[in-house]
Amino acid sequence: MASPIGHSLAGCFGFLLVRENPQFLKYFSSKQLLITGIIMANLPDTDFLLGYLFYQNFNAIHRQFTHSFFVGFVVCIVIFVCLRFFKPIPLSFLVWFWGLYFSHILLDMLAYDRYLPAGVQCFLPFSSNYFAFPISIIGGLSLTGGIIQLNNFLTILQEIVVIPLLFWAILFLTKTIYKNVQSHN
Repeated sequence: MASPIGHSLAGCFGFLLVRENPQFLKYFSSKQLLITGIIMANLPDTDFLLGYLFYQNFNAIHRQFTHSFFVGFVVCIVIFVCLRFFKPIPLSFLVWFWGLYFSHILLDMLAYDRYLPAGVQCFLPFSSNYFAFPISIIGGLSLTGGIIQLNNFLTILQEIVVIPLLFWAILFLTKTIYKNVQSHN
C-alpha cells in the first residue's frame, strides 16, 4: 500500500489541476482546495479508524469497502450533495472528488502489498476479490516492526519520484488525446 505521504502528493497534484480554474476559485480559496484535495485523496484510509473503532484492530477492514470504486462514487456524491447544500457548486467538483478518491485506490493497487490477500477490493459489492496491478511501481509500506524503518523511508522516496512522473505522464497523455480529438472535429 502507498503511504499517506504518497496519497497526499496525489491530492496536491489534484489541486494543481484546479488551482487556477475560476469555476473552482469562485467557491473556495486555493488553501481550501488544497486541503480538500489532500483529504479526498486520503479518505479511503478512514477504514483504519473504523477497524479500530469496531474491532480494536487498525487493519481489520483495511483495503476493503472504502477502497471500492462503487463506495467511492457514493461517498463523493454524498460529500458533493452536502457541500451543495451550503454553496451551489457545479458538477465539476464531483468529477474532481472522484478523481482524488480514485487516485488513492489506484496508488494502492500500484504499490507492492506485503499482506495477503494482496491488493484492494475495488469492485465491492460486485466482487469481494482483491485486485492489484501485476507490476508494482511503488515499494509499499511495511507495518510490522514499527512505522520507522528503512523500507518505509525508501517507499516514500519512491513515491516522491514516481507520483509526480505519473501525474505529468497522465496530464501529457490526456492533453495529447484531447488535441487529437479536437483536430479531427
